[in-house]
Amino acid sequence: MYQVLLADDEQSILDSMIHHFPWEKYGTRVAYTASTGKQAYDILVTTPPDIAVLDIRIPGYSGLELSRIISQNRLKTQIIIMSGYAEFSYAQKAIQYGVLGYCLKPVEYDELASLLLKAVHNLQHTRSTFTPDDFLDAIEDNDTEKISRYLEENHIVQDNYYLASSVSESALKLPGTLAFRVASSQYGYLSCVPYDRELLNQSLLSPDVQGIGLYPRPVDLHGFRSAFYKCTAMSYHFFLEPDRKLCSVYHDFSALPLMSQIQNAISFDEKGKLCDLLTQLKENEGYKMYSIHSARQLFNMIIANPRLAANSQDYFIHSHRQLTHDYASFRDMIDCLIQIINASPEEQAEETASQNNTYFLKIMKYINTYYNENITLKDVAKVVNLNPNYISQLFKKSAGTTFSHYLTSLRITNAKKMLTATDTSINDISMQTGFNDYFYFLKTFKKYTGNTPSEYRNAYYDKRG
Repeated sequence: MYQVLLADDEQSILDSMIHHFPWEKYGTRVAYTASTGKQAYDILVTTPPDIAVLDIRIPGYSGLELSRIISQNRLKTQIIIMSGYAEFSYAQKAIQYGVLGYCLKPVEYDELASLLLKAVHNLQHTRSTFTPDDFLDAIEDNDTEKISRYLEENHIVQDNYYLASSVSESALKLPGTLAFRVASSQYGYLSCVPYDRELLNQSLLSPDVQGIGLYPRPVDLHGFRSAFYKCTAMSYHFFLEPDRKLCSVYHDFSALPLMSQIQNAISFDEKGKLCDLLTQLKENEGYKMYSIHSARQLFNMIIANPRLAANSQDYFIHSHRQLTHDYASFRDMIDCLIQIINASPEEQAEETASQNNTYFLKIMKYINTYYNENITLKDVAKVVNLNPNYISQLFKKSAGTTFSHYLTSLRITNAKKMLTATDTSINDISMQTGFNDYFYFLKTFKKYTGNTPSEYRNAYYDKRG
């Protein structure tokens, strides 16, 4: 049923409308009531109802002001105004804010019923425009109700679903399958029937397709989020095993015997032993059975220890895509880790102050020009022909912050501008500002601003009035 907010400062009117009007007959129910404009406002911005029936003269925020807020925040709430004869001109003005219509007090129930039917019709149409961004947000929040709603709108209704994912420049052509873009060069797929493995293998013949992940069994809505993330990791299996681009197995590194020894070496800062163990791991064919998620965990676990990897804060890997961009393969990643562990500050080349300044200016120019691309510390190092470790130290000394933090802050700043100055979808904004993982963008944006991108955009329009 559609949820209704009923707002009027006269309690007798609220009671009468709640108990005497047949809300359920029209597929609705009164979920919220408010006797002041402030109460109504709080409900609208925290838990937006499907329909708002507002007294135009309610104190605090008037019905007209609340209508404006709903319109400017782009809420999908349908608005019905209750008005006395004296407020008729105000009710007419509210039409510009998308108000469906008005009921003159005392409210005629036939008139209210007619407007409710119109609101329900609009909502049914609106729900058919549930966006891919909404779907990705629902996956991130593990909101099974919204996931189900999106699937229903796309005519995929079943108890269990089959999931796949691809690292590709465009979506694979899979009959009877719902495809959705997750990030730049990353797509997810959902089907009611098992995938044709032969068709998937044919897709891998395209040079645009790097890898495909196929979840091995059907999942219900409650297991959707976990299965989707694992499936995404499987599509990057080519990083661990270049000759195997179709993967349907997900395991964790922790099951590998060497991992407990590696974790101990990290904990006790044993550089020599850790390098030996990493070399063994690289030569151990067993690692090919594990996931890119585990590889990323291993990398960041070592980088996070300043006694093992001094001045390497900027090497943190935030997404699978970044890992495959920075390193050609798992073996290449291990070689880099060993190099970082063995390096010492004394081994870094010493440069004069003037040279440092010249390098720093080149670095800043490059970052500010290409922040919206998938650039990393290694890319910057190639531009100025310096060791990445040295650049990391130089940047922190000259800018007072790490390369990673500066780049992320720059991307967030530009994302904020796009959220308030354009109607661009949040997924597109994430890609146009250099974030190659939608879910990482959501988490990072909230970390830096305290709000999700949607909340930030809505708050901006609210302040503008």
